[in-house]
Amino acid sequence: MNVIIIEEQGTHLLIGCDDRFAVVERRNNRLYNCHDGKRDSIPLSDLSIIAKVLDQHDWTDQATAQAAFDKVHTRWTDLSEHMR
Repeated sequence: MNVIIIEEQGTHLLIGCDDRFAVVERRNNRLYNCHDGKRDSIPLSDLSIIAKVLDQHDWTDQATAQAAFDKVHTRWTDLSEHMR
């Protein structure tokens, strides 16, 4: 599985694999699934095992994944600005 990081904002990553895309969270050198309340994680060092935290329903087309990524980034920015 050839997974690449397309974009990074804060702790979130937009990743791609062939024609599939997903949003994950990076914390403490681990990647976490951001979909449906799942909180399993894998070591950041091995993107090839991303299937351990993302199942077929977590992957989507690029436009949908980009919209979700932009939304989570906007919420993160709003939260951090209100926490100051």
